[in-house]
Amino acid sequence: MKKTMFTVMVVLLSISVAYAAQNVRNTKHNLTATTSPYYTTATDRVCVFCHTPHFASTGNAPLWNRELPTGPYNMYTSATIDMTIQSSPKGVSLACLSCHDGTVAFDSLANAPGSGGVTTTPTSLEWTFAGGGNTMTDTTSPAAMLGTDLTNDHPISITYDTSKDSAFHSIAEVKTGGLTLYGSDKDQVECGSCHNPHEDTLPTFLRISNENSDLCLTCHIK
Repeated sequence: MKKTMFTVMVVLLSISVAYAAQNVRNTKHNLTATTSPYYTTATDRVCVFCHTPHFASTGNAPLWNRELPTGPYNMYTSATIDMTIQSSPKGVSLACLSCHDGTVAFDSLANAPGSGGVTTTPTSLEWTFAGGGNTMTDTTSPAAMLGTDLTNDHPISITYDTSKDSAFHSIAEVKTGGLTLYGSDKDQVECGSCHNPHEDTLPTFLRISNENSDLCLTCHIK
């Protein structure tokens, strides 16, 4: 009996630790926390800045609640890339850029907190954020402001196809290594491939540690 109880306690402790490790409330993506460089006191709803259970848009991220940016974007290009890069950001990357390109207000939501907050077109609620503005261009964290020129950033919305470049590990190895691919065929490299927006246990929301370039070498054969 004591052994059984001990086992149950260990399992429950493991679950609670895992839950605590992945808790967006403890990250900079919690725009209601004063520890965030761009917080607001207009609401205490943590998830509303990205997600809504009703009247959400689809296709970019689950139950998406934000206005999507329209660009145009300058995408990364290189003579050494053989895989196909889309002409503009797609999927979850476009969702990330709805904050990180600085063109859309943090509070430009389809469904605002509380009843009666649904709009046919997402629009800014004109909330006040730390720093005095309501876009990434107004924050005290300029490193997170990517803008629309993505030519100096790791390529996104690129089809991971090792038949076009053998200097990469297989899709199966990438997934086993802890990274994520997106799209209907689960072969698209997006912002979320390397970053987990809900957990910042590792620096810059990385999915796995890049110590000894482990993250880079999960894809690249060097």
